[in-house]
Amino acid sequence: MPKGTSLNSRDTWVHKFPKDHILVPTPKLLLSSIVMASVLCAFATNKPTKNEEVTFTARSELVLVPVLVTDRSGAHVSGLKKEDFTVYEDGAPRQIATFEEITSNNQRLVRPSNPREFSNALGGSASEQRITLIVLDFLNTPFLDQQRGRQELLKYLMESVDEREPTGLLVLTSSGLQVIHDFTTDPLVLVGALHRVASDAGTKWKMSEELQAKAAADDLAQVGRQNDIQSEVDKLKIIAARGELNLQRFQERLAITITLQAMQQVAQAMRGFSGRKALIWVSGGFPFDINEKFNIAGGDADLNDSYERTFQLLEDAQVAIYPVDDKGLQANSADAAVAHLGAGPGDNVRAGNWARMDTEATFQTFATATGGRAYFNSNDLVKGFRDAVRDSSQYYLLGYYLDHTNAKPAWRKLAVKVKQKHVEVRSRSGFFVTNATVNPANSRDADMAAALYSPLDCTALKLVARWETTEPVKQPGKKRVVYLLDLAADPSVVDLTDNNHLRLDFLAIAISPEGKAVGQPEGKVVDLHLTSETLAELREKGLSYRGSVELSPGQYNVRIVVRDSLTGKMGSVSAPLTVH
Repeated sequence: MPKGTSLNSRDTWVHKFPKDHILVPTPKLLLSSIVMASVLCAFATNKPTKNEEVTFTARSELVLVPVLVTDRSGAHVSGLKKEDFTVYEDGAPRQIATFEEITSNNQRLVRPSNPREFSNALGGSASEQRITLIVLDFLNTPFLDQQRGRQELLKYLMESVDEREPTGLLVLTSSGLQVIHDFTTDPLVLVGALHRVASDAGTKWKMSEELQAKAAADDLAQVGRQNDIQSEVDKLKIIAARGELNLQRFQERLAITITLQAMQQVAQAMRGFSGRKALIWVSGGFPFDINEKFNIAGGDADLNDSYERTFQLLEDAQVAIYPVDDKGLQANSADAAVAHLGAGPGDNVRAGNWARMDTEATFQTFATATGGRAYFNSNDLVKGFRDAVRDSSQYYLLGYYLDHTNAKPAWRKLAVKVKQKHVEVRSRSGFFVTNATVNPANSRDADMAAALYSPLDCTALKLVARWETTEPVKQPGKKRVVYLLDLAADPSVVDLTDNNHLRLDFLAIAISPEGKAVGQPEGKVVDLHLTSETLAELREKGLSYRGSVELSPGQYNVRIVVRDSLTGKMGSVSAPLTVH
């Protein structure tokens, strides 16, 4: 794949055409403090104090607001125009700059089939893609409630999933986020795997004759997918057998961090896809409460910064969260919770009621803030799954530019009104303007550390990696393996107001089959100003970067991350490697 510019991590960055375009690189990027075990450190950032005003960059920040407009029956109301909408930020109307009515598609997304190339870019329709991700939260769910979530999920998939519908299944445990079924994989593989797990465990639920016929047809359709199905079966059984830990007070901070990190990883993975996405979060409750100021109740500054960053990334990726409480229908004991508070046998019941109400309130906060819906205190959890998919089918996408005269990081309230009568209007209730919003450099280290160890590819920058050559090195027992990384053309990575300024961070690390990092991350910062000729080539053809890793013989999974300092966009890709 020809590219307009070439970067070499060991020498110089050289334009491929005229010889006078030799560009001097900055020193090697060193992040020696990043280690897999330091989960909490992954969210540390260098930033101003909480209420300190910061300076905006010259770029314009477009706030995108997906809006659902439905009639009394829940059907999408079509044909509305831009002038029918008014968007309010903190009570003040904003001028709508972009407007579009979206009808998403559910066509399959496929990964490139070239075995010598590794890419985070997917093939498929160029229009807005409907993507549904489901997270089974075993970290924050009591063990006895996990079985119900699996049963309801199986029921939903057997009854509802379109064989073409891109659907991903992830689980959250004390080890972090893990991928069971990639949304680019055939959905029938997921249905087959869950059906087999349920059958092996003796899990039964009554199917209609229509569903029984569908299951039989699915079994026939799954011929040739048996290896894929068994792989996902094995993953599910291993995770279910662990009997995830019950949360204790001393574990709460770690649980909060892991949960927020998982949400950030999902958001970074979805940022490269246009349109609204649904994230169904099947859980027994989030490990924190939200106070009236939209902060984690009782949380310290670092946790609140991570929480705000999470909401910002979800906003950037247009991800709506649908929390689903897998405990099902519960006795309504709210009166007992506000009655006599003296000591006695009822104290545990009252405490449980308070905890349940806190859980429901936090679920509701996440749902309304992101434009989703919360489902709890119901035995029909399947409805939550179905609604999440339906909501992303048709909607309006409004955009307005952030007011840079107000540079104070804070929660901004959003409201959308339409002139049409007798309709329901739903959008996210607000968004965070954080230090990372106004200056993406503030979140650089945390973003790259998280991307290195994420099980999902970051997709905002499109990458293709390939291994080139293997060379001997001075150190005995090691070899240098050279890779070429192609970045697709993306004009937004160049700051035209700063003399065509380009700053990209490149980072790579090898992971052993046991999941351990081998050595320290190595990479480079490319920081320079482009000539007009080089800028034109970059816009047309993208650029290439040549890097290398030094490793002993063995098998590895090399994680390569690229981050643009101007926009905060990231791309990452995993490239399997065998060193002989």
